[in-house]
Amino acid sequence: MEKKFTELPAVSIRLAGPMDADLLVALGRTLFYEAFSEQTDPQDMENHLQNAFKIDEIRRQLNGDRAFFLLIEVDSKVAGYAYLDAESSPASVKDPNPIQLVRLYLRQDYYGRNVGNYLMKACLETARSKGFAVVWLSSWELNHRANAFYKKWEFEIVGRAKFKVGSDIQNDFIFARKI
Repeated sequence: MEKKFTELPAVSIRLAGPMDADLLVALGRTLFYEAFSEQTDPQDMENHLQNAFKIDEIRRQLNGDRAFFLLIEVDSKVAGYAYLDAESSPASVKDPNPIQLVRLYLRQDYYGRNVGNYLMKACLETARSKGFAVVWLSSWELNHRANAFYKKWEFEIVGRAKFKVGSDIQNDFIFARKI
């Protein structure tokens, strides 16, 4: 039986500001945990959550001019977020003026409901409007759902990288897409 998607009537996406720092820390920790806790040692997960989602770092990023957080709401409830950062790129991303899609996470109850497509479109539009020419990202090689999503959005694998979750060293694909 074919799964049908219904149009979501009340979707809004906005750039996060400094007043959203606490929300982004809590949301980041919760959504990363939801996405990867079943495949990650509990101690490695806890170490990663404490190191990757620090309030001072989120505040610094929100107050800078090279990082952008997007919050997506469905029916006035936060459904997920994305984080774009233009700090640096790996050698495998050859195009000039790249920005990294560092995170794109949704609450699990929004999976398969077209919400990710809204958020990805907003990420690409934001990057383009800020003058970037390419979006790149790193995705765990075993995250098949996400990797299929990125390929659907015409991202191509351009390299590989290591990603550390606690003491666990994982293999990631580096994807890139011109915009």
